This record gives sequence, structure tokens and C-alpha cells, in this order.
Amino acid sequence: MQSKNERVELEMRILRYRQIARRFAHDPETHERIQTLVRELEDKLREIDE
Repeated sequence: MQSKNERVELEMRILRYRQIARRFAHDPETHERIQTLVRELEDKLREIDE
């Protein structure tokens, strides 16, 4: 059950960061930093799925 909760939490964080990335699309450096965070969270999500 823990992994399901963790998965949901990661999905919510990914969505939140994607929203922030859209707001900062005008700033390439910030946008790239946020995209890097999203990629890291997506990797963690894939690890949970395995």
C-alpha cells in the first residue's frame, strides 16, 4: 500500500512541477531546471512500477 501512496504523491508532484514549468516558459534556465526535476520524479515513478 505504501508504494501506491508514494506513486500518487509523485504523480501529483509531477503535475505541480509541470504547471510551474509552463508559468516559467519565458525563462529558459528556470524552465530547464524544473524539467530536470520532472524527469527525476518520472524516473522514481518508473522504479516504483517495476
